[in-house]
Amino acid sequence: MATRNITKISRSSSWPFQSSTDLLSNETCWFISLPSEILQIIIDFLSIKDIISLCQTCQTFYTLLNDNNFWTHRIHRYFPHSIASLYTIDLFQKPEIIQTHNEIRPSGFTHVRTDAELDLLAITSATHYNDEAIEKCHAKMYVSKEDFLNQVDFYQFKRPNNYLEIPFMKLIYFYLIDRKRHATVNMDVIHRTEYYLREENDADSLTGRIIHLQSVCWLEITGRFEHKIMPGKYEVSWRIKCDINGKIWGETEYIVVPQHGKLLNYKMSADDFDNLVLEHQHHWFIIKMGQTIIYEPSIVLVAIRNWNNPNWKYGISWDFIELTIVP
Repeated sequence: MATRNITKISRSSSWPFQSSTDLLSNETCWFISLPSEILQIIIDFLSIKDIISLCQTCQTFYTLLNDNNFWTHRIHRYFPHSIASLYTIDLFQKPEIIQTHNEIRPSGFTHVRTDAELDLLAITSATHYNDEAIEKCHAKMYVSKEDFLNQVDFYQFKRPNNYLEIPFMKLIYFYLIDRKRHATVNMDVIHRTEYYLREENDADSLTGRIIHLQSVCWLEITGRFEHKIMPGKYEVSWRIKCDINGKIWGETEYIVVPQHGKLLNYKMSADDFDNLVLEHQHHWFIIKMGQTIIYEPSIVLVAIRNWNNPNWKYGISWDFIELTIVP
């Protein structure tokens, strides 16, 4: 499956290639003799699966498809200019950081755990990654190529063992297309029992298992993304399903806190929840909750909190949270 996508295109040079002269009964294939610029245009229309197959046909295509120029071109073709420029050039240009002193700022959370890792990290984020602090120190999104190679990992694809031999821009491309998702069932769910917050099977979910809120007055779910997230601007979204008769009283906070970036706190009111029930009925839907900017490779903590309102809450399911790179 996808695990092989990265490595197959960059196999060892000792692999027994099929030569171009074998393709048409020992006659040179005219297709291979086309200028590389023309071949690039044709390959632009191929999927990753097709590129993997093409790469294994002969030495010519193997060489073409394992070149940084090929992957740089593909990034610029398939992504907006701002994303392509950031991940091919700008991200790796080291900024001149100005040392500043920032007054400590509160997280702004309605539901607070004073000594929790997420809350402490949120104070750091609010203090050093607010707009004023960013402007004062001239911070920009940055990671060295060496740190990117050492720290990058994938959610859909297995990190290849020979990643140092793989074209750098190919790793960038796969990072861009990789879906960075974290399943709720893998998070720390307070009151995860048969009667309160229940783990259920659902074939139409990321892992086949979801968390369904049966009935609870203290709602608290906390987790962290499995791998570090590289610098960039990310749209935060949750995949949610509501029961027809569901009800979430009070204000629910959907929190995202990067280690080196802007915290996001999306506050959903009881009326917001009621409107979602009316709009989507009992079907799964994606709700976008805003954006965060990550300035250095970061662990990312997430939480769902609602415990100040004493009323019982019921009738909602969570599948996963996702971070999507945006311009």
